[in-house]
Amino acid sequence: MPASRAPVTWLASYPRSGNTLLRTILKRCFGQSSQSVYDDTELSDPDVSEMIGREPVGEDPRDFIARSRESGRSLYVKTHEMPPADHHPSIYVVRDGRSAVVSHTHYLREIMKRDITLAEVIEGKSGQNWSAHVRAWMPRSHTLLVRYEDLAAGDAATLKKISTFIGKPQLHAFDISFEALHALSPVFFRVGSDSANILEMDGEMQRLFERLHGETLRAMGYGAPARGASRSAGANA
Repeated sequence: MPASRAPVTWLASYPRSGNTLLRTILKRCFGQSSQSVYDDTELSDPDVSEMIGREPVGEDPRDFIARSRESGRSLYVKTHEMPPADHHPSIYVVRDGRSAVVSHTHYLREIMKRDITLAEVIEGKSGQNWSAHVRAWMPRSHTLLVRYEDLAAGDAATLKKISTFIGKPQLHAFDISFEALHALSPVFFRVGSDSANILEMDGEMQRLFERLHGETLRAMGYGAPARGASRSAGANA
């Protein structure tokens, strides 16, 4: 089913891989608001919501989505879950897994106030396993793969692929900056640099990640040196 005719297009990613940046691009470049299977309270500030095109869904996001689907609305829905048992199209954002797990650790500690180590996040004890998540979504039909670093740079070819996939013209040029996002929410939009995140991993953590995720990392086209060092628009960082 083409995304342009689907009741739901999933906006999927492992946590802290660029999902919010994708939502911001959908709003600012394509004029499309988005929803979420979560309450997204960390994004509830009105200025942040307006920037990313976040549509409030009330206390029960899943009920909102179900009712909207029944009414025939087309939705763009954020999820970090494993793929659902449906055939709806999805846009999957992949990021260098080393950067993603470091950023996710900061998020869990500083925003969710969880007592968790980087090693535990690498091992998948946070609730998501990076390799398992990526590999679960990749064979799924009707999935458009986009890269975090291309989104952050406003890559024209990537924006064109999104436009074709969702069946919507690009209305505005890419004008998203990390500095603007960071100013709105400095804890959520933290550093905006894959290379800076990866430098936080000591040798032991690098070896642990390599043992558990090295094969997937290289299969997705990543490895040393880190890709996406630009701070141009590094949301979810």
